[in-house]
Amino acid sequence: MEANTKNIRLKQLRKESKITQEQLAKYLDVDQTMITKLENGTRSLNVTLIEKICNLFGCSDAYLMGEDDAYIPLNFAFRSNGIQAEDLESIAVVNKIVMNIRYMNEMMGD
Repeated sequence: MEANTKNIRLKQLRKESKITQEQLAKYLDVDQTMITKLENGTRSLNVTLIEKICNLFGCSDAYLMGEDDAYIPLNFAFRSNGIQAEDLESIAVVNKIVMNIRYMNEMMGD
């Protein structure tokens, strides 16, 4: 895969969810310019950011990093212009639970 796949995927996930760079920055507790740098490939993701991003968008770290193309989006709609970091935190927690249930079902063969 291309070295910049993770940057493209981060931007794609954010845009598909209709989340602004500013909203994502507040959720990740970073400056908005950091999101720009992550999306254009001039900064790298650290483990903490990868985990938070994957929880928010319901994807695996392998998908985000471009190591795997398997991605089954969770059916959770972002439809608020006024969404706050706290809202994104709640969404990420719910997504993490759903991803864990999905994983457990896969392990049990369901």
